[in-house]
Amino acid sequence: MPHANMGHWRQQIAGGPLEYVRPTSIADLVSRRAQGAKIFENLNVDLPEVALSERVVMRTDGSPTPAAEIYVPKGKGPFPVLLHIHGGGWFTGSAKGERKLAMQFAAAGFVVVNLDYALAPENPFPRGLQDCIYAARWIVRNIERYNGDPNRLAIGGGSAGGNLSACTTLALHGSEEGLDGGDLAGVAVKFRGAVLQFGVLDVPRWLNEPHYYAGISELFVMSYLGTNFTDRIRHPLVSPIHSPHLAKMPPVYLSCGDEDAFLSHTLAMANALTLVDVPTTVSVVDGADHEFLKIPHVVEQSEPERHRITEWLHRRLK
Repeated sequence: MPHANMGHWRQQIAGGPLEYVRPTSIADLVSRRAQGAKIFENLNVDLPEVALSERVVMRTDGSPTPAAEIYVPKGKGPFPVLLHIHGGGWFTGSAKGERKLAMQFAAAGFVVVNLDYALAPENPFPRGLQDCIYAARWIVRNIERYNGDPNRLAIGGGSAGGNLSACTTLALHGSEEGLDGGDLAGVAVKFRGAVLQFGVLDVPRWLNEPHYYAGISELFVMSYLGTNFTDRIRHPLVSPIHSPHLAKMPPVYLSCGDEDAFLSHTLAMANALTLVDVPTTVSVVDGADHEFLKIPHVVEQSEPERHRITEWLHRRLK
């Protein structure tokens, strides 16, 4: 079951004692970005070997996002492609903070596009989501230059990245009404799989069942959706479980630890997907809290779960 507060999983990421002080405002969230980024970036040791690692800015209009780190595996391609979207409550996180995990997927035989998208509150919904959608279309147009096969494309991410992965898929497979597609609007994208890791999949549930986010879940949501957010928490591209287009999802792999506050989201989404006949795999990992995939040296079941995800992706992207 979930722990008393976020301090448990953050200490696991930090690798030692870390004082947990609950944020009290959106400004407080923003002020902690650098500290939060550091504990994830410190995991970037003993990086897997890949054939190529390159950073690209995808738009040509001067916007700094979306940008991405692209990793190409060794060997003969073309390779299947994974669009990897970082977590961080929509207001923090980065591709650099997920570099090792994303490179582990690349070393397993995928061209990985590890995305940086615009963060809230400076860039509230739907800006970050639009960046993710743009990146998917950019992949279709450009990934062959990196020995990737645009017809074998999957998407995945953890926490807020799980949310954005689901919402990006629903927008591109269902409806993106009200979103700005930029100069790539209309480029067709077909995902063949989605990996939603400990995702924020039902925002009303998060507010009603916050577990160790009690007292702060509202801050995360307000940062992303704005002060008067209650009319948007069931928007189908904010809470993907409420989308009328769930049946258009590709096969989905849902992964969550049994100590994670978002486990109920994973289980509820599994139920919603199977009700509309979407092929769904659910993995509840014993002894794991939030962000456990990044710390196999701490959580015993982390590496086996990453291998299960990798094998599932290869089956879906044959």
